[in-house]
Amino acid sequence: MKRWLARTRESGAWRPSSAMLLATQGWRRGDRRRRTRPTEVHLRAVAGWLARAQDATGDGGISWGYTLRRGWMPSYPETTGYIVPTLLALSDRLGEPDLLERADRAIRFLYPLQLPSGAFPGARVDQNRSEPSVFNTAQIVHGLVAWHRRSGEQEALDRAVRAGDWLLSVQDGDGAWRRHIYNGLAVTYTAHASCWLAELGAHAGTDAHLGAAVRHAEWVLAQQDAETAWFDFAGFTADDHAARRSVTHTIVYVLAGLLATGITAGRDDVVTAVTRAARALAATQDRLGWLPGMIDAQWRGRSGYACLTGTAQAALVWYRLAEVAGAADLLPAARIAVELVAATQRLDAGEPGIRGGIAGSDPVWGDYLGFTYPNWSAKFYADALLADERGAGS
Repeated sequence: MKRWLARTRESGAWRPSSAMLLATQGWRRGDRRRRTRPTEVHLRAVAGWLARAQDATGDGGISWGYTLRRGWMPSYPETTGYIVPTLLALSDRLGEPDLLERADRAIRFLYPLQLPSGAFPGARVDQNRSEPSVFNTAQIVHGLVAWHRRSGEQEALDRAVRAGDWLLSVQDGDGAWRRHIYNGLAVTYTAHASCWLAELGAHAGTDAHLGAAVRHAEWVLAQQDAETAWFDFAGFTADDHAARRSVTHTIVYVLAGLLATGITAGRDDVVTAVTRAARALAATQDRLGWLPGMIDAQWRGRSGYACLTGTAQAALVWYRLAEVAGAADLLPAARIAVELVAATQRLDAGEPGIRGGIAGSDPVWGDYLGFTYPNWSAKFYADALLADERGAGS
């Protein structure tokens, strides 16, 4: 009863906009897979949601997300960092200079948050401004490098190098990170942190950063099941690790991070390892017609909800492998994944926090950030739509 009452409060069901959303969540996924509007309509809608998420904070950062109960949340530095490249790509695709200006505003928000050590803090700005985070710092490095590449602003690169140096200073000798990480657990999804060290090393010509990324990739490869291609230690909690299960969001963080490092470092063995796991993940979606939000080491679905962030991320990995590894067999899975997420985007919702955004889960009350529209769902969905456009002729 307590859980039911708590879930009811989080649903914001007393609000008309929330009640209307909840009433539509019973549709079968297969009945609503196809987009009915051009891709540009979906792109403009998600770009509009990201713009509102930034405007809602008043500090230049991008809101952590919109919750059905509490509305817009404070700025989230980590994802503000890796949304910068998405804003730049959307500005180019849509011909919207405002999105370029928004990327600049996000960078100005991030600069003063950098700690004397070079690290950036974890969590939202209202929760923490002093404790450093490996994962969050690395995502911000990605944004700083993207901004330097676009603007030539030296401060962005200088700050990225300082942040990268801090990441090296807290990395263990075997390539893993065990300090300043979520829940104090060494996890393989930090592959999506080390890949931005690889990007920094390639962009700035700093071999130490690239070498650190490769060491981490090799540590992650050592956690792969030789038989099933599953990567252990990909979950958020020790219980997830013991049960050999993970939410798709972090499963694909592992794959995307390894793939990016493998490409940057010219490591074909890394790309091959990712391809094996990506094909197993695609087989799960092919078998079920959708991608469950929680999956175990046998690539079996362990939830009745989809993690929409993870589905969009999976599409990105499948498209990238088709491009760089000749894995054209993954294109159908990528296209289906994009359609599955697009089908949940409410283009005409009256509530600005819902309109154009992407929920954490489908249905919206699923266990991955239930009743919430996190900004990283919108980010990866926008990236996936852009990849889908590029891959449409493949």
